[in-house]
Amino acid sequence: MNMYIVIGAPGEGKTPFCKKMIGGADTGVAPNRCLIFDINNEYGPKTKYAGQHPFNISVNTREARSRYIGDDIEQFIKIAMGKQNTVVVMEEATAFFEGKTSKMTRRMIINRYHTRNVYMFLFHSINAVPPRIMEITNYVALFKTNDEHDNVYRKYSRIGPHFDALQSQPHGSGACKIIKLI
Repeated sequence: MNMYIVIGAPGEGKTPFCKKMIGGADTGVAPNRCLIFDINNEYGPKTKYAGQHPFNISVNTREARSRYIGDDIEQFIKIAMGKQNTVVVMEEATAFFEGKTSKMTRRMIINRYHTRNVYMFLFHSINAVPPRIMEITNYVALFKTNDEHDNVYRKYSRIGPHFDALQSQPHGSGACKIIKLI
């Protein structure tokens, strides 16, 4: 199944984008099975920003729509590997790729075709995305970031023109470019 890298500065629209992908409450999309690494508690009974609707997704990870609010990444990956036909969202994905990508993380990503899971990794910066992960990503959902122009072009020249197009957008506009990679 597909893997998305969602990149944007805080407040640019990454979480609302993911909420539309998982569907349900006020999104106009039928609810999908989901599992969320909800380190900032954004998918529960409270909202982060004014005007958002709470999602109230359960913390019981045995349910079809659930969120994990702990900080044990390996435990979350074990839970995700046991899911099928599920949209798995990793908020603050930089934590999954600190240093070398773990064997469990690589296996989870590679097995996505067998589990039919969709994976979404959320990053604040283009430069925080590991090159090996970008290589196997199907889509990038790019929002405005605070990356430096030259660094973006040096690391991911294919994303550069999309980055440039978004820089003129006002902060918080929610403008997004979907880039198909593979």
